[in-house]
Amino acid sequence: MLDLLVILVWLACVLIVGWSALSFTFKKGPSSPGERMALSYGAGIGLITIEMALLSFFNIKFNIFSIMIWWVPLVAWALLSDYREKRFIFSPAGAKKQKPFSLAEKFFIFGISFEAVYAFFRALIKPMEAYDAIAIYALKAKIFYFAKAVPHGFAASFKDIVPHVEYPLLLPLSETFFYIFSGSVNDLAVKIMFPLYYLALLSVFYFLSRRFLERKASLFFTFLFATIPQITDFATNGYADLPLAFYCSTSFFYLYLWLRQKERSFLVISFICSLFALWTKTEGLVFALINAAVAVICMMKQKQIRPVGLIYALLSVLAVAAYLLIVHSIGLAVNEDFALSQASPASRILTGIKRIPAILYEYQIQFFGPKKWNIIWVLFIAGFIAKFRKSFSKDILPATLAIAFVFAGYTAIYMLSAAPQGFGWHLSTSGSRLFIHFLPITVFWLVLIFKESKLEI
Repeated sequence: MLDLLVILVWLACVLIVGWSALSFTFKKGPSSPGERMALSYGAGIGLITIEMALLSFFNIKFNIFSIMIWWVPLVAWALLSDYREKRFIFSPAGAKKQKPFSLAEKFFIFGISFEAVYAFFRALIKPMEAYDAIAIYALKAKIFYFAKAVPHGFAASFKDIVPHVEYPLLLPLSETFFYIFSGSVNDLAVKIMFPLYYLALLSVFYFLSRRFLERKASLFFTFLFATIPQITDFATNGYADLPLAFYCSTSFFYLYLWLRQKERSFLVISFICSLFALWTKTEGLVFALINAAVAVICMMKQKQIRPVGLIYALLSVLAVAAYLLIVHSIGLAVNEDFALSQASPASRILTGIKRIPAILYEYQIQFFGPKKWNIIWVLFIAGFIAKFRKSFSKDILPATLAIAFVFAGYTAIYMLSAAPQGFGWHLSTSGSRLFIHFLPITVFWLVLIFKESKLEI
């Protein structure tokens, strides 16, 4: 019962910080409370962990008061603003306009609900146990909790103890924040944040799909996404890949909405989520650059070069450059797997080219691996071949470019990898995780193909 109370108070603080920040950032944007709540969860964790890093920089120790006090003025302002804008008013008249749920829709809702509840159950029946979840993230979280800060010189002092000390700190600091609320290192209850990311991602995906499809089709694609085993597994194991998928995919989703509707608030959400992706895992660098490229290319294709879009692309590139500069300034590599090779650039490029067949073979294992992915990649390949020309139409081009750029970026990563355990080990153990990061974009691509083909369920 005490753990449940801790979880509820912690979650309320995360949501109210995220909700308040969204109110401050834009006045127009997600109209659905469910969509805004999902965004608030991701934004709340991102903002609080960045704040915790700043508190450490200014030698302010972590406790509930020192973390939450700074948000009081923002929360007060947001509540007043929401009250004035009447955002809390629920209109029963609008609810009555909804059609009754069909049998198929009830089945999809049951399936989605079952997977969500089961993810929470699986996450909370056992404590943190996966190797990377403990060694890379939870160990850092415990250090920060007992030090009540990110210790100065942490990277230099702990690089021989903590694997991948160079990884961004969103996940370990979010776990530290939970420990602070719990008053102890609670490796069981802390796992609640991962199925919550899963639920938030499903919510954002559904409300995005609902903008383009009728309710039954939106529920179908959300059901399709929710039941993918690789997604549900990573909603429970404590890895950073599902949080990264949330931020990367949400960033692209709202960039796509901006390209369609030119509403600036969508671009703001996209940029903020790009920053949080950078703060979650180094692969966020790839997605920030991809979003910048997609924005510029699609504006050129539409012959509508908007200054705000160019600013978005420029700020995305500058954010990546700033991240690289900060990492270099504290004596770290962006990823130690790329810092171990002593070969010349020419030799590494030649080695990378020789690796391409092995990389493509690993990709096809993922494409045709129903045990992890159901038939989602088969549907994508079939849809791309059958609707090749439509894939490059105005409305689908951004998603097609994003997926192509992700494959190109991740292929380049594997080509240059110098993991100490060897290239083959790195490829076989990480391939299925990297596919998680852009899977929501791929399912959204299917949504767009479905819409453009004027299909029905």
